[in-house]
Amino acid sequence: MEDFERKWLPTYIKHGLVILFCGINPGRISASKGYHYANPANLFWRGLHEGGLTPYQLKPEETDLLLKFGYGITDLVARPTRSSSDLSKADFINGAKDFERLVQTYRPKLVCFNGVTAFRYAVNQLKETVTPGLQPGYYFGTESWEGCFVFVIPSTSGANAHFTREERIGLFNTLAEFIKEKGWLLP
Repeated sequence: MEDFERKWLPTYIKHGLVILFCGINPGRISASKGYHYANPANLFWRGLHEGGLTPYQLKPEETDLLLKFGYGITDLVARPTRSSSDLSKADFINGAKDFERLVQTYRPKLVCFNGVTAFRYAVNQLKETVTPGLQPGYYFGTESWEGCFVFVIPSTSGANAHFTREERIGLFNTLAEFIKEKGWLLP
């Protein structure tokens, strides 16, 4: 086992969140540094700011400030790996169960998946085509995710070649617009 694989990241969460961001799992750089999205090539922090969700671009070391803005952050699978392709099906199944309990307990208004893969495993829709953005069929009115809207942003990883930076940043803008339309506070 490599050193970074022993360093799990904390979940930042509290009751009454506007958005709970959920990534796939921590990568090597994030686990090594101890902060979510710590790889400089990752667009997450830039997307939050340029999308209008934070008043300035937070640094990974400022992750705890997300809670002040009404945002939380976690991963579907807590185990760090070099690549999400190193995760097993069991990792995803167990992670989805843990995530569901987290959502049931804290009841955020919206879950924003950072990565189509995280979304697919969380809702057990592995064969469906996923269009990023608001998932209208996934406004959870079930016991488990009651009243929780779901939004998907393609992975902000620098390795994501399926979407341009502009497309991914644009989805943060779309997310901010949705939050404004709902009348939920933005910083």
